[in-house]
Amino acid sequence: MRCSECSKEVKPVVAFDIDGTLGDYHGHFIEFAEGYLGVQRDSWKIHPYTGGENFGSWFCSMYLVPRDEYRKIKLAYRQGGMKRTMPVYHGAVKCVSQFHPSCEVWLTTTRPYLRLDSVDPDTRAWLHRHRIYYDNLMYAEDKYERLAELVDKERVIAVLDDLPEMYDAAARLFGTKVPILRHTTYNKAARPKVNGVLNLDEARMAIIERYKEWVRLNG
Repeated sequence: MRCSECSKEVKPVVAFDIDGTLGDYHGHFIEFAEGYLGVQRDSWKIHPYTGGENFGSWFCSMYLVPRDEYRKIKLAYRQGGMKRTMPVYHGAVKCVSQFHPSCEVWLTTTRPYLRLDSVDPDTRAWLHRHRIYYDNLMYAEDKYERLAELVDKERVIAVLDDLPEMYDAAARLFGTKVPILRHTTYNKAARPKVNGVLNLDEARMAIIERYKEWVRLNG
């Protein structure tokens, strides 16, 4: 498909969340926090965070720390470059690579880009290390509202995220057929009643079908 005004090729847009979707943010943060506090509580594996409450509230209750201490740990996590060593989920590289460069790949995150200078280089280093190629990297609390402002909504064929509230935002902005919820242990209790995917291989196959449909309609 080509633009009727400039004749440049117009590609479908696929957006991927990073923390919790492509990488194991929650498990990595908990491991760091235990080192920071000098404790080890296997009980969090028996009673893991499942998304039924705010992650910070769960953490404070599990580790018996005040909210201010939790914020200090989060700050240390960010400033310590820990984003560079977050484990990548199985299938993440293949899933994103499947659609680059045939689609316009956006990586979207709510990471606080303007609050800490290290966030952007740490994020890009993680992506480079795992050879996750993309066209655009966007930091924003309201990331899908921002995406809707920057691209034609009709071009967005898939949005993959692990947060139910972000799923809802994408559904409201792009239609209910666009978002895909990435099911993990960490969102089990908060999942809406939608058909999500259990892993990134399933996500990749679902997006492939959407891409085929785009080509059929716009090729």
